[in-house]
Amino acid sequence: MEERKLNGIWNAARILQGLLRFTDDRGNIRSQNLSDDSPYDIKVRRFAAAMKAYGKDECIYCGTEHFISDTCSEEKMKELCLLLKQNLPEKYSTTLANPDILKGIRERKDMFKTLFRYRKSLDIVENTWSGVMECSHTVAIGIKATDRIYQKHIKAASDVLDRMLVLLMGDDYDKSFTEVELLPFGYPDVTDKELEDMILDNW
Repeated sequence: MEERKLNGIWNAARILQGLLRFTDDRGNIRSQNLSDDSPYDIKVRRFAAAMKAYGKDECIYCGTEHFISDTCSEEKMKELCLLLKQNLPEKYSTTLANPDILKGIRERKDMFKTLFRYRKSLDIVENTWSGVMECSHTVAIGIKATDRIYQKHIKAASDVLDRMLVLLMGDDYDKSFTEVELLPFGYPDVTDKELEDMILDNW
């Protein structure tokens, strides 16, 4: 018999994915019922427990600006400015020569809010067909074609935006947590395999 394991890791990148999945484009959590045992609400409770471990549990009701750390290391800022320069017209990239342009928390919050709203739009595109279980061959062809277009032309943009957003989140998210470490914060004692079985049972 396979050993039951909670072996996932929560880090800044996974927190960002939680923000994309479970909050609206302003960063407010969409589900208010965290006592349900449906697969979706278990996922939300996982996210909420991780946010609590980072000391950000109240932020999920207050908008994106509250996710941002007070501090952001020089190393993170350098990487962020490099990514921005690679994607800005020349006349704007010179603005980034000012070392203080994004050091202030207000500026980082504004940048995060802007990029997050756009990234949420791409997330909707990526998951357009996630609820489709059966369809005609014609619809299937359309779905496969648009999915391939996303993978070839849009996913790279999503990946760059994800990295920018993680950097903007700042230093509070430097630590990673195992799922076992998150149990005292209310993390559901449900393995990925058990959650997967629940999702399949609900189909």
